[in-house]
Amino acid sequence: MARLSIPEAMHTLGLSQATIRKRLRSGDLQGQKVKGAGGFRWEVFIDTDDDTTDADANGGALVVELKARVNNLEEQLTIRAGEISELHRLLAQTALNAAPGRPWWQFWR
Repeated sequence: MARLSIPEAMHTLGLSQATIRKRLRSGDLQGQKVKGAGGFRWEVFIDTDDDTTDADANGGALVVELKARVNNLEEQLTIRAGEISELHRLLAQTALNAAPGRPWWQFWR
């Protein structure tokens, strides 16, 4: 069991400081307040033997899933960029084909 400060626990668990503090208050994480020079600080108790291997395995799967999502979004972005360039080309072609005739309200004359 390791005793970590809140910033170290943030890095180890991949959680925000606010989340760690909430979980300490609710009892989801174990820890204690330690008196220091500037006041009290939290020490978070983390079981380093079993939890880190599970977190690494789950984290690795999460990384793979997120990389797949990023690749999918990059492909979609490339497709959308092609569609936008095609629309610009069509708009330019339409502007060239438009005749500078009479205004629309003088259509009946």
